Amino acid sequence: MSNQVLTIEKIVEEYGKYYIQNAKENRSRLVRSLMQPAVTLEKNAMHVPTEDTVYRSGNYLTESVIQPFSTDFTPKGGVEFIPNTIIQRQVKTDIKIIPNEIEESWLAFLAANNCSIKDWPVVRFIMEEYVKRQIEEDRENKIVYKGVYNPASTEKIPEVCLDGIHKILTDGAAADYPINVVNKIGELDEATIFDQVEAFDAAIPSRYFNEKVIIFMAPEYARAYLANKREKGYYNIKSDDEINLAIDFSKHMIFASPAMAGTKHIWATVPRNLLWLTKRYQPISNMQMQVEDRYVKLLLDWWEGIGFRCNQMVWASEATIGASATDTASPSNGIVVRTINPVLTGAVAGDTTVDVTAKVLGELPEGATVRVAYGTTSSLGSTADMTQGEDGGFYAQLTGLTRNTKHYLEVQVVVSDDVYSGVKAEVKTLTTAPSLTALAMSDITTTTAKATLTYSDPSNLVDGGGVEITTDLAETPTNVNGSPSAGTMAVNLTSLTLSTTYYVRAYVKVGTEKTYTSWSTFATPAT
Repeated sequence: MSNQVLTIEKIVEEYGKYYIQNAKENRSRLVRSLMQPAVTLEKNAMHVPTEDTVYRSGNYLTESVIQPFSTDFTPKGGVEFIPNTIIQRQVKTDIKIIPNEIEESWLAFLAANNCSIKDWPVVRFIMEEYVKRQIEEDRENKIVYKGVYNPASTEKIPEVCLDGIHKILTDGAAADYPINVVNKIGELDEATIFDQVEAFDAAIPSRYFNEKVIIFMAPEYARAYLANKREKGYYNIKSDDEINLAIDFSKHMIFASPAMAGTKHIWATVPRNLLWLTKRYQPISNMQMQVEDRYVKLLLDWWEGIGFRCNQMVWASEATIGASATDTASPSNGIVVRTINPVLTGAVAGDTTVDVTAKVLGELPEGATVRVAYGTTSSLGSTADMTQGEDGGFYAQLTGLTRNTKHYLEVQVVVSDDVYSGVKAEVKTLTTAPSLTALAMSDITTTTAKATLTYSDPSNLVDGGGVEITTDLAETPTNVNGSPSAGTMAVNLTSLTLSTTYYVRAYVKVGTEKTYTSWSTFATPAT
């Protein structure tokens, strides 16, 4: 198997199999179309070279502290610390070159005499003009925004090497410490993009008005934004040179990201909030070169990871993260930004119950209600109010549910007629088999006795039971039916023989399946 990087058949076919001198002139005639340079991370992210393959940091949330004066000491406030982890993934390039194949061709000016083939100009050309630039193009076009890490993939393609920004935004919308989701923007449209961008920018809280915020979109939509703005006659400039991607009346700026080409997405963050982690990323100096037989191998491996320092300084449209606009809140500007974020923190299922816990990020307005909506389909259908505990969390127990059934849950905050919805979750109720607690013998006479079984049946499955009794375990025992009810079953045993030892065990039945106690013994008296 060759898999060598050089393919020269067409050169030989066109120019013949011979060498023409004038290396300098020939080198300048090797031309290709523009390769995509890597710019999205390089221009907007904080590059962090680190040996940590798992980069650990933290965010924190705070509560208000000011309150009316009183002489009593009334503590108020809180700080919650939240872990923020960014994982680096290992990637590589493997290149195989057979330099000798160029010697009898027009490309022989990339060969050399009196030195090892690893020092030939063709090898340096492949390293600098191809590998380094191709790494940047692959990363920008296929990983930075569109990558989805898949360790199980058998495809040797860039897209599965690590999670890109789109996957991070989507996961971030469902995180305990989520990004901000701006609803009612929709997919970007060339005919309305100016208004969409203005609306998206208006949803970013006013405290960022005097801060630099970068709004990311595909280059084709950045250009459409400028065209749409010009069509509306919103430019007041002396020349076209003054046209730029700045958002009017703010320090916010659009960035045309090649990594987002072909998408209709829009998202934003502040500078240096986007982290680009690398380990051993130096495409030329760290490239290993090995000579084996008559070919040269170029090997390079490094680590990369992408993430945000703080999710709360990230905004994305609901169309970007693929979420439906479940919020019905509708302020005067028609835009919803998730300043109130209900988050489901736990759902513990029983047979017919689910204990739900949640928290709400952001200040709850006066009169707001926190509830959990639930149902056996994603359309939900039922709701239960949640109560707030001393720890600030919210709690509810859902009862009367169907056993062994998937239920959908969604925590919601209701403010007047507005509803702010969290991310839907799924939980399945249980079916717990009955368990036997104890078998006790009482009222023993020479010919009778009473066997009392206690058992647990949380799923209410038991439909029968009884007692088996014998004087010899090697023989088939006699069955005496009982009537289990509410966790107990009493069976009266008759026709016993005086002064005899009996083996006895009880059981409950679910359909044809029986659950037994261990064998125990009792003895009837002699008189």
